[in-house]
Amino acid sequence: MAESKDKLIVGYWGIQGRAHPTRFLLAYHKVDFEDKQYSDPQEWFGTEKPALNSDFPNLPYIKDGDTVVTETYAVLQYAAWKTGNKDLFGKTDDDAVKITQLASFTSDIGMAVYFLAANKEYEKVRDEVLNEKIAPLLAKLSKNLGEKEFPLGYLTWADFLVFTQVDLIRRMNPEFLAKWPNLEKYWERINSNEGIQAYRKSEKYPKLFISPDFVTWTGEEK
Repeated sequence: MAESKDKLIVGYWGIQGRAHPTRFLLAYHKVDFEDKQYSDPQEWFGTEKPALNSDFPNLPYIKDGDTVVTETYAVLQYAAWKTGNKDLFGKTDDDAVKITQLASFTSDIGMAVYFLAANKEYEKVRDEVLNEKIAPLLAKLSKNLGEKEFPLGYLTWADFLVFTQVDLIRRMNPEFLAKWPNLEKYWERINSNEGIQAYRKSEKYPKLFISPDFVTWTGEEK
């Protein structure tokens, strides 16, 4: 199938993984994009990666005409720029730094979630790990959010990293997330967005968090 030159192309494996915050951000803002999903490693490693017009060919990537951007945070920020919503990058210089700080902190949550999902005794250790490893991180996130709608007080590109992780944790154990009502409301606020809902119901929406080749808990959405 030929690629369209008239809309963004987000390339990644046919799972949620590292591309999902970018997909969510674009869906939220109703930016049309081609969700290019690879299933055959040979197609990517043998053909498309060597041909990708980038000094740093990798997945995820985003193509915008002749422009190619790779690396997770750069892809997410390029997508944010394409929405035309400049506030996503912060209303002040201080806020721009806080956004990057929030993104970096969220990566700690993401690492803990991934290691739990990959644990061969996932069902046995899930609640213990959630309480011992992930709860302290969510407590900090909850404190930072407070009574605000969003951590910065308005939507930023980092919110889609946060939302993705909160969504995963909620899927692991909805009752666990209920310990932080403000995070529940935060999740609902973003998830109820018309664009997000349309994307989640779309035919192209990837159902697995990670392939069962790498994790015990795939996070499959029904």
